[in-house]
Amino acid sequence: MHGCENGFDYPRLGLSVSRKVGGAVVRNRWKRLLREAFRLSRGELPCGVDLVVVPRPQATSELAQLLRSLPELARRVERKLQRSRR
Repeated sequence: MHGCENGFDYPRLGLSVSRKVGGAVVRNRWKRLLREAFRLSRGELPCGVDLVVVPRPQATSELAQLLRSLPELARRVERKLQRSRR
């Protein structure tokens, strides 16, 4: 996951799902699941950050796992951005 500050009071999501992850059906499933995980966990995500999610080919596409990992990864990105501001 990558990120940058966006200057808004809410997080935004960007997706980059390559063909290495799978065919069109698999890539579209990843995008649907990531959008849903983002929607459901929006309250736990840091404000003012653009998040770009890049799933790896070996990752599992389960909504429950994405709901657990998305807020944690977003907080890591936020801490990284805060350190770079110093």
